[in-house]
Amino acid sequence: TLIDPDPVLIPYAALPDRVYAVLKRRILTCVIEPGKKLNERLLSVELGVSRTPLREALNRLALEELLNLIPYKGYMVTPLTVEQIRNLSELRRIVESETAALAALRSTVADQKRLRTLAELRYTPGNRKTYERYLQANTTFHTEVARCSRNPSLEYVVSSVLGKLQRPLYLGLDVGINAREATAEHLDLVEAIRAKDISGARKIMAEQLMRAERRVIAALTKVQKRTSFDA
Repeated sequence: TLIDPDPVLIPYAALPDRVYAVLKRRILTCVIEPGKKLNERLLSVELGVSRTPLREALNRLALEELLNLIPYKGYMVTPLTVEQIRNLSELRRIVESETAALAALRSTVADQKRLRTLAELRYTPGNRKTYERYLQANTTFHTEVARCSRNPSLEYVVSSVLGKLQRPLYLGLDVGINAREATAEHLDLVEAIRAKDISGARKIMAEQLMRAERRVIAALTKVQKRTSFDA
């Protein structure tokens, strides 16, 4: 999964690991928004830990490039930029459009049936508890399309790009998307793959990812305005 397990589910982990899991989850689900400065004193009090395990967790998150350490100022959640999202979205569009085309060429009947069972997406705009479920289902569907390309290298790239887009994709759900329409888009893609329509599968995937990019950029623009105002 892209988001680490809920810390409540790993009660026997070492204290720094639990703090790390809590903070990483908050960052990836944008509870702590991109560009937000962290107050170590308040975090220590809130989490009920000393500075030592907290600092260990923060350093670990910095190594994963989820936090930036600013000299004399402390830690800040790594900002997201429109340029970064456009670059990643462009890469995703190039790679996933071709994996969809290859899936149409190489997938089996069993593959197609599995894709159909994975096509459904559910979430409620504004209800963040449903966002993670949506993203996990969407990620599973897209990685399965990549698996159907029968090219492990492409599958790895798709998974990697989706991981880098975790936060912006989560933010994009704040803008709102009709879950039924999103499911219908997936089913359209599955039908093109089932029909061995290589150009159709490529086109449908590219159009879906273009819409996702627009949603993400719109959501990021809102967050940047809020963060700038708070500062």
